[in-house]
Amino acid sequence: MPPAKHPAPHRRATSISPLARVGALAIAWAAALPAAAQLNRDKPPEEGFSVELGQSFLWDDNVFRRPSHVAPGPGESRDDRISRSSLGLRFDRSYSRQRIVAAADVVNRDYAENDELDSTTTGGSLRWDWAAGKQWSGTALLLQREAPRSFEDVDRRVRSINTLRRAALDANYWWHPSWVVLAGVERTRSRYSDRQSAASEYDETAVEAGVGYRPASGNRLTLVLRHADGDYPNRTPSASVDTGYEQRDLRLRGDWTVTGHSRFSGYVGYTQREYPHVGALDFEGATARLVYDWTPTGKLALRTVLRREIGSEYEVVDNFVVTRGVAFEPLWSISEKLALRGLVEWLERDFGGPRFSAVDSDRRRVLGLRLEWAPRDSILVTLSAQRARRSAAGADFDYDADAYGLDIRFTL
Repeated sequence: MPPAKHPAPHRRATSISPLARVGALAIAWAAALPAAAQLNRDKPPEEGFSVELGQSFLWDDNVFRRPSHVAPGPGESRDDRISRSSLGLRFDRSYSRQRIVAAADVVNRDYAENDELDSTTTGGSLRWDWAAGKQWSGTALLLQREAPRSFEDVDRRVRSINTLRRAALDANYWWHPSWVVLAGVERTRSRYSDRQSAASEYDETAVEAGVGYRPASGNRLTLVLRHADGDYPNRTPSASVDTGYEQRDLRLRGDWTVTGHSRFSGYVGYTQREYPHVGALDFEGATARLVYDWTPTGKLALRTVLRREIGSEYEVVDNFVVTRGVAFEPLWSISEKLALRGLVEWLERDFGGPRFSAVDSDRRRVLGLRLEWAPRDSILVTLSAQRARRSAAGADFDYDADAYGLDIRFTL
């Protein structure tokens, strides 16, 4: 829900040099720390039309996230070099008190060895931040994302592209300069390109209502009650598998500046998920995602993320995934053109109910480093390295994976 306004094949011979290993983009980490057109991540995008061209190279020594004692299958390679080419378009314009933001992207992924995984994905979004008079405002959103499914959650070695579509609308009524009541509705649809992932597909319709407080300081607190109905259209009901769920969330969302150097954001709440036919799958408990940003100096920053939540749309491979984790993301702005980012993350996941993935619980540790250089405002060059390690329920699902990369982006 958008926040209240104010996702036996032919093999080609290749030689992977040490330079290529140092020069590849850690795509998995890019999801955790999004690439920006500027080193200053808080700088708002400029209005108007822009084009972004991107080219990256990734060397991954464990593409299929297999344990070290498991040999690659016929026609497969354990490591690979992945070329990623992208084109992104963005339009951002304000018309009086209305704002329109539209974006579209095309991404082509080319595997040097496992070329059966080659893919071209598209995505786009259209957002209208609307306002009517001084008291009414809100957001209307249409979104589509396409992305390859991670191999760490499935014991299959086929290409699987997830397509996530979302439509959402919310409205806010400011009955007082500091107080707002809000309501919204959202529809989500998730599909996969391969037949083996059909059981993971789902549809969800959610509504929410709440009240918010925003003093003159610009801080914000919102208490929201959310109700969602979910459906797994390709599951056959049984004594241990259900075809849908109801979920209720009570959340206190916030964005609060404590001092000039520290800020809290995120939510704390309580979640109930019930399955109509198999009560043993029900989940009930506290959930939260808290982010603390600390900027002791103009050149140093540290983001800390704590979370206990039902996993993201890309993790809905079972009845639910309870994710507990902590992450530290330091930033050192070496100069106006050079910055160094780090990532230290621990995750523990519990897959609820009967398993449609290869594991029922796991622990994962991720270490990452990114060096970002912006020789001009329109150019961003990133060198990155990442190490991931998973310990799962069963040694056959443990793995280590290293990724190194180079990413170049041009904004026109």
